[in-house]
Amino acid sequence: MTVITLPFPVSVNGLFADGKTRRHKSQRYCDWLIDAGYALNLQRPPKIKGQVILHYLLQEGIDNRRRDLGNYEKCVTDLLVSHGVIEADDGRIVREITLRWSRAGQGIQITIISVQEEDFVPRTSIAS
Repeated sequence: MTVITLPFPVSVNGLFADGKTRRHKSQRYCDWLIDAGYALNLQRPPKIKGQVILHYLLQEGIDNRRRDLGNYEKCVTDLLVSHGVIEADDGRIVREITLRWSRAGQGIQITIISVQEEDFVPRTSIAS
């Protein structure tokens, strides 16, 4: 199990800006990639091969804005892949992602759990 703490991520709504000919990364996203990449490198996480489970714990209440929890996963997972912490972000490698708000901590805390394919048992949903 590996635990990493990064600055609060950019919402998926703020990742890209539209240019005249193509979409490009927004300045806010570029700034976060630099800050988060630096924070990640300082922590020297191991390179995790194979399948993983990701648990994201995001700081709640950093301001009074309403936030959609699901919008914060994309840039964090992409950062983990681009820095080689995990191999890929597809369904063969990332077997489960959980997102939760927390009043404790700062930014986002990421827990990465390595799993073997035969050990992975998906959680069952509760019927309504």
